[in-house]
Amino acid sequence: MKEVLKINNVTKVYGKQTVLDNVSLSLEEGEVIGLIGPNGAGKTTLMKIITKLIKKYDGDVYINDENIKNNKRHDTKQIGCVIETPGFYPELTGYENLLFFSEISGLKDKGEINEIVKRLGIESYVNKKAKNYSLGMKQRIGIAQAVLSYPPILILDEPTNGLDPAIVPQLREFIKYIAKEKHTTVLISSHILSEIELMCDKVAFIQQGKIIKVESLKKSEKDTALVAFVTSKLEELKKFFNGKNLEYKVLSEDKLEAQLKINELENLISSIGKENIPLRGVYEIKESLEEKYLKTMGVEKNA
Repeated sequence: MKEVLKINNVTKVYGKQTVLDNVSLSLEEGEVIGLIGPNGAGKTTLMKIITKLIKKYDGDVYINDENIKNNKRHDTKQIGCVIETPGFYPELTGYENLLFFSEISGLKDKGEINEIVKRLGIESYVNKKAKNYSLGMKQRIGIAQAVLSYPPILILDEPTNGLDPAIVPQLREFIKYIAKEKHTTVLISSHILSEIELMCDKVAFIQQGKIIKVESLKKSEKDTALVAFVTSKLEELKKFFNGKNLEYKVLSEDKLEAQLKINELENLISSIGKENIPLRGVYEIKESLEEKYLKTMGVEKNA
């Protein structure tokens, strides 16, 4: 895959406070990466550096192998962003604002605006004046503005702020659409970890200005999974696993777990059925992103 964004040893200091400490991160074309960490971890500062809203820092940021320090103008075709509250011309409608910004971004096909409006579900108010918008309305119009001409990189800082929970899945599907179909690379921060888990390919954990871990959320055919088997005949299931030389751990009187290759799981379940061992349930024991977050950040769950 093509590397679109490379962050190399970026450090940002305000007075005596180090906000970003030697941060490095790589994003590939069409990849959706979640940037997660507590308040004050440096998420917004990093995003502002990538989008050239902060220009003084140590280290380098490359977009398509070009150091953004060498590009003196702000290239709206290279990067789209929604950081903090989006700004609009209040007396213009949302659509008029999008038309205006489409000229700046070099969007030739105005039909694309209608496509973006439809996919984001903003038809009901796009023709109302921007001054009458709620925060949630501004957020979605801001995202529409940011993706005009589908830039190679989209930066979204807490895009679900002010959104009705019922609307969030539509935003999630839109982000997945532009990544897959338009090959846009997306870096997104959010406190809603369940949403990050559903839309991102990878997560980068940031704490006290440092990227402390980058973890893939995708599974390949070669990967293994921790799988639980529930049966009324546990002893027979244990004998079956022993006969296959498979390691397992008994969880209760009717349940055991085993680390298994995903691509071999179906055949294994079929073999268990042929031995007349009834299975009441088979499911993956999966660590949620919230659990990973708490463990990575060193936070006790009951704290």
